[in-house]
Amino acid sequence: MKYFLIGITGKMGSGKSLFSSFFERKGIPVYSSDKRGKILMNKIDDIKKNIIKFFGEKSYEKNRINTSFLSEKVFKDPIALKLLCSIVHPWVFLDFKNWILSQKKTLYFIRESALLFESGAYKNCDLIITLTSPMEIMIERVMKRDNLKEDQIMNRLNVQIPNREKIKNSNIIIENIQDISFLEKEAKKIHKVIISKIYKNGKRR
Repeated sequence: MKYFLIGITGKMGSGKSLFSSFFERKGIPVYSSDKRGKILMNKIDDIKKNIIKFFGEKSYEKNRINTSFLSEKVFKDPIALKLLCSIVHPWVFLDFKNWILSQKKTLYFIRESALLFESGAYKNCDLIITLTSPMEIMIERVMKRDNLKEDQIMNRLNVQIPNREKIKNSNIIIENIQDISFLEKEAKKIHKVIISKIYKNGKRR
């Protein structure tokens, strides 16, 4: 089975989820690795067992992932983050495969992930889009959205691959410093480019 897969990535606060939502409105299936990862962390016993084994009993409260506790552990330590990813990402990959199989016929799929490169998921993408924004803008957006302190946000931003590395390995770069209408116009433009590319290459599901 052939399918055309678009990877959308960017640091937290870059606007990748909002950008992905414009494609979803057009009927393009979007898989959010970050959202699904959190669901799987609460659902899969093997994930729970290994997270508790390496990060302690406080990682779960009332059988639900203790996000604030775990975030403090992994976003200050790249090695801890890598360990958490090694526990969760194999299940996310399997979940993504099952998700693809469950979808109806479509022109292409989108995989949205903050850790697209860190997880290795970029290797399966036919086209990679990276959203960037100045650090101060990303911090401001996340503070409003997640009610986090600036130092907490900085820890999370700094532990991810630098934007220059993402940009170097991406096909399309979007600097998200304007209003929502700008992102929507970019999504419409890229949607047309993708469809043209699919029919030109004859790569459809």
